[in-house]
Amino acid sequence: MPIDSAVSIVEIMIKASIGKLEIDFDPVSQAVASGFQMLDFKGQDSLPLQEMPYHHKDPFDRMIIAQSLVNNYPIMTNDSKFNLYNCRVI
Repeated sequence: MPIDSAVSIVEIMIKASIGKLEIDFDPVSQAVASGFQMLDFKGQDSLPLQEMPYHHKDPFDRMIIAQSLVNNYPIMTNDSKFNLYNCRVI
């Protein structure tokens, strides 16, 4: 089952609130209806952030990378900066 991080939903909602993204649906319901399991961001997921180099400046992407490292889940992205971290990228 594919997994979607709650961090991704937060990023979508913030972008929608500042006019950078237009959505007319509930992204959580849409992700679940599409077969995704939602992965909450827990305090433990933040621990790698302290030691992570700043190859990537986007705070949401850094949170997703940290969450991937803690939970050992791959990240599906075309952002080449993710490859600079010790996370699995597909």
